[in-house]
Amino acid sequence: MMIKTATNYNFDKIEFCMGMISKDHSSSILSQLKSELNNFFTKVKCRDILYTNNTDKLFFGMRIYPIIESENIVDVLRDDEPIMFNGYYLELDSKLFDPMLDLTDKELTSILLHEIGHIVYDTGTIDEVKKQVDMYLAASDDYIGTNYSKGYKEILAYAMKDSVIKVGSFFSKIGNTEIIADEFVFSYGYGPDLSSALRKISRSSFYLNKNVDNRLLTMSWALRLKNEFNTSRLPAIKTLNKAKQLTASKLEERELAFTVGALNRMQDPMNESIIDNMKSRFSKKINDFKIKGIRGIKNDIYELNVRLRCAETEEDLLYIIRTINSDIAILKDYLTEDIPNDEREEIFKVLQDMYDIRENAAKKKDVRRSDTLITVVYPEM
Repeated sequence: MMIKTATNYNFDKIEFCMGMISKDHSSSILSQLKSELNNFFTKVKCRDILYTNNTDKLFFGMRIYPIIESENIVDVLRDDEPIMFNGYYLELDSKLFDPMLDLTDKELTSILLHEIGHIVYDTGTIDEVKKQVDMYLAASDDYIGTNYSKGYKEILAYAMKDSVIKVGSFFSKIGNTEIIADEFVFSYGYGPDLSSALRKISRSSFYLNKNVDNRLLTMSWALRLKNEFNTSRLPAIKTLNKAKQLTASKLEERELAFTVGALNRMQDPMNESIIDNMKSRFSKKINDFKIKGIRGIKNDIYELNVRLRCAETEEDLLYIIRTINSDIAILKDYLTEDIPNDEREEIFKVLQDMYDIRENAAKKKDVRRSDTLITVVYPEM
């Protein structure tokens, strides 16, 4: 999804603020920077900017935390439509302004534009996370339900934010083979500055090269939690508390504290009423299912099998997997209602057919693979 930004924008004030922060990170300078960012990025607002004096912990550079409301997280994960964040928080690491890095005002500005652009101002990154979630659900024979507790939704929201940051952030790309290709930063003349900033940080002693791709680690843990809650809850609390002690990011520390609190409060990830918490469009799908019945569902399975045989690209397979993930969730919710045994048996047979199609789609190899590089698409300037 493309989002328009101000054309012919003068970045002098943003560059000035980024250059001044090493000497003056007062609320006045940070407020001025926030105002300038909101003048340029008009659709998704910066709620606050923090400057963290990081003297004894690992370098994190810059952190953008998107705002995702926990009550909407199931819709975010299951909806096919592009999702727009409500806003974001920005945190600046004091080590980013260290003389040893020697980053120029333009280089600092280029990183800032990259982070906001990739993480909150284009839907490409969150769509990539949702794609990986769909593939994970297919591989693990799982689905996203609708009857989750408030605490579990908070955990899913944290996992989504963490995944979006790891997939979209400039700092998650340093040290691996992925090339940062950002049309937006280049279109405003900051391309060379982004490249030189990457080289400087890569050479520095601040950055610890990470060869393991763990971008979906938190999300896969969160998805497993509902099935392994009794055995995983206490170890997870211990791990998250340890992470709180290690991170220099105050925003990350806050998110970890919220997540630990949710785990402490939870008794069961799925302890809320299905009917009371069903979103209107899912209720509509169940009603549609009741109307067209098993025959209609079997017709859908026939269509999905045809699509699978004709699939030529990774996107074709993803469509099949995402459709089945959604249908499985609806059917499993429907099974919680009081229905005749013969109808229940028919639904189980339909579910097995869906599992088979999804498994075949996940394993299919003879398709064109889409480029795994996330390229943010912006309007022509």
